[in-house]
Amino acid sequence: MRWYCTGICQPEAYVYPAQMRATRELLRRRLHLTRQRAALLAHIQNTNSQYNLPEIGQKLAYKGNRDGVAERFPEAAAQKSVEVDLTLIDHYDRLLSDVELTIVQTAKQHNAQALYRLQSVPGIGKILRLVLLYEIHDITRLPRVQDFVSYCRLVKCAKESAGKRYGTTGAKIGNAYLKWAFSEAAVLFLRNNPAGQT
Repeated sequence: MRWYCTGICQPEAYVYPAQMRATRELLRRRLHLTRQRAALLAHIQNTNSQYNLPEIGQKLAYKGNRDGVAERFPEAAAQKSVEVDLTLIDHYDRLLSDVELTIVQTAKQHNAQALYRLQSVPGIGKILRLVLLYEIHDITRLPRVQDFVSYCRLVKCAKESAGKRYGTTGAKIGNAYLKWAFSEAAVLFLRNNPAGQT
């Protein structure tokens, strides 16, 4: 039995412009740093649950809500652990702000018009527009809509043999960053657009 992909296939490899590669890599690095920061925030919440303390009740992502959080814990070691998390989060906040400023300034030099157009789309904020700008770059390299949605991991290839369909395959083919960006944009669009929720 031989499997083959029907309908939507991946486009040929694309040579990304050399002058934009470093910025795209910095943007991808920013995502890694954001995940590290999120893990620290989750660790504080998990520690709070382990000690059966009342919910913190405020978003710790905002610096103004972090005062007095370490003092909630009865043991000195737990307080120190949370203080370490909070110190690292503060450091990540400063680091991410600096990285984001650098990327935005560079993006304005690379393609200010596309950056401005992406900003006008509901649900697409500062970071999502940068991801879309740098991960897509030139949409004309993908001649069909099917090629584009496949490249963004928004659809999967069908597995067929002898005219029978046996599910889908190819979940990891394509650009993971674009899948994340479009998933986030869809959620944010629906959250802020009542007409889209019906």
